[in-house]
Amino acid sequence: MNTPTKMMVMMVMMMMMMMIAPASSIRVDDKRGFALCNIPQTAQLERVEVSDCKRWPCLAKAGRRGTYEITFTPDTNEPIRGLKSDIHAWVKLPYGDGEPIRFPMPRQIKQEVCPFLDTPCPVPPGHPATITKSVTIPVQARMAQGNVVVEFRVTDDLNRVVTCFHAPVIVA
Repeated sequence: MNTPTKMMVMMVMMMMMMMIAPASSIRVDDKRGFALCNIPQTAQLERVEVSDCKRWPCLAKAGRRGTYEITFTPDTNEPIRGLKSDIHAWVKLPYGDGEPIRFPMPRQIKQEVCPFLDTPCPVPPGHPATITKSVTIPVQARMAQGNVVVEFRVTDDLNRVVTCFHAPVIVA
C-alpha cells in the first residue's frame, strides 16, 4: 500500500472510531466552582454528571441540547412525593451594575421530575434515585457576559428543598 492510501485508510478508521465512541461525560459535583445551595436539603446529593462535556467548566452552546444526571438519596423518614425541578441561570448582562441576575430557564420551572427518574415515585427514604434529563440552552443565553452559574433545585409536594446546587458553565 502506498503512503497516500495508508493515510486515507487511517483517516477513515479514525473517523469510524469517533463515530462509535460514546459521548463524553464528566462528573461535575467534585469540581472547583460546584457548590450546594446554602439552604437545608432533605436529600444527600450523591453525584452530578453532564454529557457532552469535555472539560470543566462545561461549554454550553446556545440552541443546543445537553443531558445531565443527578443522583440523590432522600434523608427523610417518609417517601418523597410530588418532585418538581427548577433551573435558573445567574447571568451578568452587558448593561447594568455588573451584579448577576437570576433568570428562569424557559420551560424549566416547576417541571415534573418523576418521568425522568430511574425509580418509581414516591422515592423511598434511603433509596438512591437518578434524574436523567436533557435541556436546550436558550438562544438568549448568548447575551450572557462571561461565565454563567446554573442553579438546579428539586422540591417536593411539601415545598421542601430535596436537593439544590450551583454549577458554573461557559455559554457560547
